[in-house]
Amino acid sequence: MTAKERKKVGTTTWIVISMVLGVIAGVIGGQAMAQVQFVGDIFFHLVQMGIVPFVMCTIIVAVGALTPQALSGFGLKGIMIFAVSSFVAAGLGIGLSMIFQPGTGLGNTALVQDAAYESSASAVTFQDTLVGFFGSNIIASMSAGSMVQCIVFAIALGLVISFWRTTHNGECKVYDFIGELCQLLLNIIRGVMRIAPIGIFCYVASMVGSLGAEVLVPLVKYLLVMAACVLLMFVLYFVAVAVVCRVNPIALVRKMWPMSALALGTISSAITLPVAIEDTKNKIGVRHDITDLLLPLGMPLNSNGAAIHLAVTAITIAQIYGIAFSGTELLYVWVIAFLLSLANAVSPGASLVSLTMIVPQLGLPMASIGIFAGLEYPTGAIRTILNVDGDVFAAMLVAGRKGIDREVFDGKKTAVDDA
Repeated sequence: MTAKERKKVGTTTWIVISMVLGVIAGVIGGQAMAQVQFVGDIFFHLVQMGIVPFVMCTIIVAVGALTPQALSGFGLKGIMIFAVSSFVAAGLGIGLSMIFQPGTGLGNTALVQDAAYESSASAVTFQDTLVGFFGSNIIASMSAGSMVQCIVFAIALGLVISFWRTTHNGECKVYDFIGELCQLLLNIIRGVMRIAPIGIFCYVASMVGSLGAEVLVPLVKYLLVMAACVLLMFVLYFVAVAVVCRVNPIALVRKMWPMSALALGTISSAITLPVAIEDTKNKIGVRHDITDLLLPLGMPLNSNGAAIHLAVTAITIAQIYGIAFSGTELLYVWVIAFLLSLANAVSPGASLVSLTMIVPQLGLPMASIGIFAGLEYPTGAIRTILNVDGDVFAAMLVAGRKGIDREVFDGKKTAVDDA
């Protein structure tokens, strides 16, 4: 156990070092560092190639091992926590944006005057959002990376397997096969993660080099408001888990640091998921069945950071163009930001897709998306750390004191699979 822990700490340290060096290289090298982005892209592609089947297999195995009573118990409780936390996050984004006015004074800047975005709008209604949760072709859904559709299918197959095992003395060859496939996919992801520091360095260096101070400086207030919202959500979460789970918040921060660092470096909930699952079980001590179900399920459905990003960006755009929202209109922004966060993509580059959905919904100019086109890395880092850690907090709240192994949390023993 000691050697394993040292290895994990070493990997996290290298990831942090690679991020710092990437920022320095990006600042010094500027646009020239864009030439190394392909290395970072290769790393992300290698990890992502197995993420969709890994998430599906994890959920199928988790649901297939549960009784209908257990699934309807902590499964529904987890979904309720996802919904409440994302709704609160969107509300915080709107509230702080109205207080600090991050878009005020930017209307006449070159950044806004030169902004352009040539893509067409993606008008999405509430009904469209719900229909989009259900795919008509699972192969097409997997190919497109539509995680919500894939998860709906995985839950359905898991339920069928659960009923099958109940009536066949716990036996199901498909369940056994998917369980082994899940472990093999996890081993592939673990192997690829060995080169994470190199891939993250190249990606961060290229993003920072391409960004430029002329883009970043005018929007510092916008980024600070987003960061303040995320910080407030963390405070709320830590208070909640300290009260409900009776854990030491400082010790919890140390245990969640590796997944948090990886989230900051990769800006992808999907890539961070395998590490988050392992650490939630083996460091925090959350029950395996709760972890295996809620963390993959929370990846698209518990995007607190995405809800904040959409809310803050929408209000900032309105302030830039001098558009004032009334009380009922602000409520509409709140609900739209919350709903669209559920359909948020889980890989780098997803923020612009989300903005093409919310901007036309609110009657804001599509050209405004161009203002934020270069901010994928800083906004991604801010929102992804909350997206990832929020899933862990939700799992802890569902588990409660009785669902967390204190000896594992205190480092006195190693968690055992299927314990």
